[in-house]
Amino acid sequence: MKEIDNIFIDVRNAFRLLNDYQKRVLQIVNYIREQTPYTDMWGSKDWYSNEIGKRRNSPDPDYAKLSVDADMWGWDFLYGYFFEYYFGKERIEKKSVEMSLFQVSDDGYFVSNDEKRHMTNTSSFALSEISHSFIVFNISVYTSKESKLWLRNSKEDDDCKRFLTDFLSSTNDIKIVRDDSECCIIKKYEMQRFSSQHEADEVIRDFGKIVKDNTGIKLFKNSFYE
Repeated sequence: MKEIDNIFIDVRNAFRLLNDYQKRVLQIVNYIREQTPYTDMWGSKDWYSNEIGKRRNSPDPDYAKLSVDADMWGWDFLYGYFFEYYFGKERIEKKSVEMSLFQVSDDGYFVSNDEKRHMTNTSSFALSEISHSFIVFNISVYTSKESKLWLRNSKEDDDCKRFLTDFLSSTNDIKIVRDDSECCIIKKYEMQRFSSQHEADEVIRDFGKIVKDNTGIKLFKNSFYE
């Protein structure tokens, strides 16, 4: 019983830590957004686990409206494990610029060498000590009507999930895909890089320079280019 009691002490501590961690990530993401022309953001979780949807046939839809069942994954309830913050599209220097940030709290699944790795089997993940936590910057700059390369290797590639999985599984921290009318950049930054505003500003300067060098636009406020 003492061992079981200790497990639930760990569970309670874990949820309290996750609460503090998630609040901090939201502050970081919002701070980054505030340095750009984007004025809002939306969320997307449905990449490697399911979002909790609404159920229509509830006996009391005002009281209990979420769809849950016994076969759901634990990750379905833990939105902060992998989450996309989508900023939308803005016109910057006569170009369309679409941007999002990914919260990757644990890349252990992606960097695992286990051939039978599975998202529901955390024992198949790489050890926590050699895994990483990232904020991933994702941007597409284009002159066409809409983006054709957003999370893609080419216009013919329509598997965004495979593109993202390959990138997160790679040791490379940046990938740039371009054609005559578009340039897409995706870049990993470890969470530790955002430990203070000064450190976050250094990341913003770094990504801002990469975007400017490759697309000619200034994504962030002018102060980051001085």
